[in-house]
Amino acid sequence: MASAFNLLTAGGAKFDKNRFQHDFELFGGKKDRKGKGKATSKALDNTNGKTLPHSLDFFGDHPTIHSKPTQQDESDLESDASSSSSSSSTHIAPPPQKITLTGPEPLPKSLVTDLSSLTARHSSSSSTRAGETLVRALKNTNIHSLWGVQCAVGGCLLEDRDTICVAPTGSGKTLSYVLPTLVKLENPSRSLRDSEDVKGIRAVVLVPTHDLAIQIHGVVKAVTRGRQWRTLVLTKATEKAVCDSSPGSVSSRAEPKDGSEEEEENQSDDDGDESGSEEESTGSVNEFAQPQSGNPSGLGIDILIATPERLHHLVETKRISLASIRHIVLDESDRLLSPDFLPQVEPILKACTHSEIQKCFLSATMPSGVEEIAKRWLKGGGVRVVVGVKDSAVTTVDQSLLYTGLESGKLLALRNLITTGSLPYPSLIFVQSIERADELYKNLILEGIKVDVVHGGRGKSKRDEAIKNFRLGHVWMLVVTEVLARGMDFRSVKVVVNYDFPQTVQSYIHRIGRTGRAGRPGKAITFFNVEDGPYLRTIANVLRSSGCPVPDYMLDMKKPTKNQKRNLAKAPIKRKAVGGGGRDVARENGRKRKQMVEASKRRRVKLDE
Repeated sequence: MASAFNLLTAGGAKFDKNRFQHDFELFGGKKDRKGKGKATSKALDNTNGKTLPHSLDFFGDHPTIHSKPTQQDESDLESDASSSSSSSSTHIAPPPQKITLTGPEPLPKSLVTDLSSLTARHSSSSSTRAGETLVRALKNTNIHSLWGVQCAVGGCLLEDRDTICVAPTGSGKTLSYVLPTLVKLENPSRSLRDSEDVKGIRAVVLVPTHDLAIQIHGVVKAVTRGRQWRTLVLTKATEKAVCDSSPGSVSSRAEPKDGSEEEEENQSDDDGDESGSEEESTGSVNEFAQPQSGNPSGLGIDILIATPERLHHLVETKRISLASIRHIVLDESDRLLSPDFLPQVEPILKACTHSEIQKCFLSATMPSGVEEIAKRWLKGGGVRVVVGVKDSAVTTVDQSLLYTGLESGKLLALRNLITTGSLPYPSLIFVQSIERADELYKNLILEGIKVDVVHGGRGKSKRDEAIKNFRLGHVWMLVVTEVLARGMDFRSVKVVVNYDFPQTVQSYIHRIGRTGRAGRPGKAITFFNVEDGPYLRTIANVLRSSGCPVPDYMLDMKKPTKNQKRNLAKAPIKRKAVGGGGRDVARENGRKRKQMVEASKRRRVKLDE
């Protein structure tokens, strides 16, 4: 008697190769008779041009033929440079915007969209050859035309005019100063070793955060492939090489001053010990050895990308000289010229003493007070370039406000967005402090979501790893603080959630600018509760100016008073723990304990009397 297994499997299941011939050949299922009957995978050329769909290439080892896109934006550049994303994206041209130039007459002429206009302003043959090499590299990177902000800013910089630019997020500001700077530098310092003009640091890009510096470095690397440009990000690892390239009056090696070089977040962030965690010990014996000179021939640096704190320390201790700098760019200049960074930025600008130095300040928002400070450093006040409407949100983002009642309602609303499919991946979630970022991260990871967290309290290596995983798609959601609100360019971020209400209009504009970049559609959802009521009207006006529907009652609310604005600028709104609702037992116990101590002191005073 046959076993039950043999009876059930007697007929078996056969694969109809004739019916599924296309799929069978797609996976290389044909047998090689010369190989003793073993199945071998065929090359792509032997499958009649058939390619495996990207969604089925789980291991990433199947040969594919990629169609060449017609245009690639900055996010694609940066993503390609750091292998940031495996998903393909099609280019969408940014919406046409009005560009306004003001300043001393005659105003510079803007470039045309053709890449050849980058080299048309220089007459020397050497610059022409360098420009042709740059144009060829851009075309190899699938950049075939310039955008509006790049034409306007590039025209100003190539005519040796100091420039201040206010352009919406995702409009292409990074390439607007990178390309003309490369054209004016003409050749890398490696090819001009014998010239005194190329020694030292030739150009500096100053940014508020280390994460933005890494991103800009990736963009520069992507557009300079094929030439040996020396571009460095100023970190503890590259500090010795930078000092050797442009030594100051003090040659002795000094230890870097403790302090955070990252963008200072709200007072509740408490990231004062960030500098201690930004560099992790490797445990190697060579780690504590005296570093050798990394620049024995005195080779200069073409472009140095730095944060204010570390560069200011090198300038203050006279370990580095900025006298040879010809170009200095302040990206996110409204933040760099704020009271938090101005004490470090001013000495850096004063140290740039070259007679032909050119300055360029760029940002998506520029308050009038900050703009006046910027004009003091520009020759003749500089040329002012405004793309679209000044201090406005990007128009490609669908913005909405969601009332959540209490603190517990925020977590419920976020879970509802996830379960209903209203929060597609990848997405960013902004909170106001480090503590709240960690709390929300712990809540979401228990939901089984691929989520990570980035804030000033994590070391650089951990932040870089989290951002890389987010770009690769290994992480679906990223819980972040203000440290990633400015300048960061992520490919295909579909939704930005303001879990905590932004403190200022500028913060709101920069936050939602992480989506809807380069003309792509995006969505921004802002939670608000009872505590955010006094500040709701200011954000509602931004939505209305962007063409998004806003209830009338929000526009009729009272404006925040000067005291409320002053208090909010000093410290963010005090909130309960993430997901907290009802009674806060710990806080109540602390309040009772404090009251008991005060009552004991009063009784003691009465007894002494």
